[in-house]
Amino acid sequence: MMRCTVTALMQALLCAALAWPMVEQARAEVQQFDARIPVWVPEAGSTPARTAELAGHVYRPRGLGPWGLIVLSHGTPSGKEAREAMTDRYGPQARALAELGYVVVTGLRRGYGASDGPLADRYGSCDDPDYGHAAQEAARDVAAIMAYGQKLPYVESTHVVLLGKSAGGFASLALAAQQPAGLRGVINFAGGRGSQQQMREKTSVCGEAQLLKTVAGFAATSQVPQLWIYAENDSYFRPPLVRQMAQSYLAAGRKLTLVFVPPSGAEGHQFFDRAANIGQWLPQVREFLMQQLPGTAAAQLQNPQSLGDKP
Repeated sequence: MMRCTVTALMQALLCAALAWPMVEQARAEVQQFDARIPVWVPEAGSTPARTAELAGHVYRPRGLGPWGLIVLSHGTPSGKEAREAMTDRYGPQARALAELGYVVVTGLRRGYGASDGPLADRYGSCDDPDYGHAAQEAARDVAAIMAYGQKLPYVESTHVVLLGKSAGGFASLALAAQQPAGLRGVINFAGGRGSQQQMREKTSVCGEAQLLKTVAGFAATSQVPQLWIYAENDSYFRPPLVRQMAQSYLAAGRKLTLVFVPPSGAEGHQFFDRAANIGQWLPQVREFLMQQLPGTAAAQLQNPQSLGDKP
C-alpha cells in the first residue's frame, strides 16, 4: 500500500516537473510592451486644441501575424486618488486573450493613471447627468487607442473587436455607434454609467431615463454584433436595467447576445476584474472572437516565429 502511495506521489511530481516548462513556454508566447498613444482633443471654450498622450500596453502573441486586434477598455474607480493611481489593471485578462491569437491594446483614458489630464469623461451631476458628453469623450480616447493598434505592423486593421468593462463597456458601445472602419464586434462586460453608492442603495442609477435614452442612441446606429456579459448579482447595473438597455438593440434589429453569469463573489460587478474568473468567461468570448475575427493568424501559434520589432 505504501509503495503504491509513493509511486503515485512520484508520478505526480514527475508530471508537474515535465509540465512546468510547458507552462513557462505558454507564458512566454505573449510579449508585453509599453505604449504612449496620442489622442487629438479639439478646442473647448478657452482651451485650445491639443494632442494628449494616453498610457497603454500592447500584448502580442509570438509570430509575425497579422493578428486580429482587441481594444480593452477599463472601468472608472471612485475618487480622484484612485483614478490617478490607476495602472494596467487587466494584465492577466489581456494575456489570456492574446494567448488565443490576438493583439490586445489597453490604454488609460484622459485623467486616469499616467495618461495626460484632465479627466474628460465626466457626466456631471447625478441629478442631471450628461451621458452624451461622457460617451463622446470616452469614445474619443478609445478611438485613438484603436487607431494606434490598427497601425501596428503585425495587426490586421480590418479585424477589430472592442472589449470594455463598466465605463469601458459604455465607451465601447459609444464608439461602435460611430461605425469606425475595421470594427467587427463589441464585448461588453458590466457596461454602464451612473452607478453611485447612494443610487445603488436605491437599486437604481443616476438619471436612469437619460442612460436608457443614450444607450438607445447607440443602438440606432450600431451595426456590428455584440456580446454582453453581466453577473446576476451586479448591484451597479442590475438585470432589469440591463435587459432594458439590451432591448434597445434588439428592437433596432441589432445582433446582440446577453449573458447573465451566476452570482459571483460578494459583488458581481467585479466579475471581469477577478483573474480567477477568466476560465468562466474565456470560452464564450473565444467563440465570439472566432466568429467575428475569422482568418487571422491563429495557426501561427502552432509554429511560432520571430516576434519582429517592438511597437
